[in-house]
Amino acid sequence: MDTRVLEEIGRVVSAAPGKATVRIQRSKDCEGCHACSLTGEEQGMLAEVENPLGASPGDQVRILTSGAPGQASAALLLYGLPLAMMIGGAIGVQALFRGLGLAAASELPAVGGGLLFLAGSFALLFWIRRRKGDQALRSRIVAVLAPSQVGELPQ
Repeated sequence: MDTRVLEEIGRVVSAAPGKATVRIQRSKDCEGCHACSLTGEEQGMLAEVENPLGASPGDQVRILTSGAPGQASAALLLYGLPLAMMIGGAIGVQALFRGLGLAAASELPAVGGGLLFLAGSFALLFWIRRRKGDQALRSRIVAVLAPSQVGELPQ
């Protein structure tokens, strides 16, 4: 699967040991994502990231996100695999029933087989996602660009 490293600049809103919540402005890499649409484009989006540098609220930071799949490969996995398994299941069950000499009764079981394989594909995708766990997508602060000023409120 194609992986990219995305780089964003944001401002720390809150920090906890090893983690931080960062407000990130929408960029060209965000096109097609629409995750910011729930909060409004002016406000950007909030992301929870690893904070190995101990950034404080108000700090402007650089964030790297690794393990992000390319849009094409993610779409292929999420849409193509279930579709292929559904069609394959329907064709396979229909061929099985025809081979058994039950051609007249093969359509309804073929639909059921297709739906069963479709459900199996979602179970497979769920298992893959659980197996990858937190390693699938990781965001972390790699640099503090501008420390917060005394009395400055996080934006």
